[in-house]
Amino acid sequence: MPPRFMSFIMKNSIILIIFLMVKPPAVSAQQKDAGLWLSAAVEKRFNKKFSATLAQEVRLNENLSEAGTVFTEAGVDYRFAKRWSAGVSYRFINRKRTDNFYSIRHRYMADVSYRLRIKKISITPRLRYQVQYRDINTSENGKIPSKYIRSKVTARYSLEKRYTPFISAEIFYQLGIKEKFVDNLRYMAGFDYELSKFHSLNVFYMINKEVQVNDPVTEYNFGLGYKYNF
Repeated sequence: MPPRFMSFIMKNSIILIIFLMVKPPAVSAQQKDAGLWLSAAVEKRFNKKFSATLAQEVRLNENLSEAGTVFTEAGVDYRFAKRWSAGVSYRFINRKRTDNFYSIRHRYMADVSYRLRIKKISITPRLRYQVQYRDINTSENGKIPSKYIRSKVTARYSLEKRYTPFISAEIFYQLGIKEKFVDNLRYMAGFDYELSKFHSLNVFYMINKEVQVNDPVTEYNFGLGYKYNF
């Protein structure tokens, strides 16, 4: 894909996210929930351009009373230019249903991101194409995937070598239906902390807001992640 076209997409993604942060879509009364996201990951860097990651995550919801989502994710990333990188990943998901059984989902993702650095501040727009299959063998619509384009912008500030605070905003744009629309907004603030050369922590607070859907839910989530790099 031509760099000029990708730059055009990234710039417009930033503009759209800023617009939605300032003036989010009008929605009906929202249900509220508190959650906790816990994750552990291992990342192998083969060289400066290529890396692979394996992660496990548990997301507690219903005011931290149940494991609403549990998933395992594997992916690879490749830096193909000075500021550009791309990646693909697969996620095997178990998500709790209203009948207390778990729904099995398979999610495939492809990302492209651009990193701009201004002194101690780095700004990273990312585009993600996501395809997910739900209950393939147990549902009539199991072979019909849900599709999304997800636009995310992250800003990081390097206070010191080990400590890096960040903020981000993300929109979920649903595809594959007659009326394409944004149905989810996600805002996050947190920090990364390097415990040592190989170990790091990620701590964040996130507001995840459903919009333009029936019975929308707003989640207030705390997150804690651990990563081992080698």
